[in-house]
Amino acid sequence: MPLVFYKSALCPRCRAAGRTLAKLAAEDSSLSIEEVDILSSPLRAWRDGVRMIPALKDGDRLLSGIFLGEAAIRLFLDEARRGDTSA
Repeated sequence: MPLVFYKSALCPRCRAAGRTLAKLAAEDSSLSIEEVDILSSPLRAWRDGVRMIPALKDGDRLLSGIFLGEAAIRLFLDEARRGDTSA
């Protein structure tokens, strides 16, 4: 499952979300994560609707917030696997 992770190297919340994503990717080999640093790719982030980091994008679905904890990330991934469009 492809997932785009929008982050900044300067963001401590992004580092925490990144650690969680690395843990989840180690548990699930089908999860592939593309990391996009918003400082080097601001136009791409803007076009993808990213207004706050950290952010996760799966197709048209976007999850972002001040703090993305493991539970929220797992729920987002579970919904993406089920094809749920209500997120």
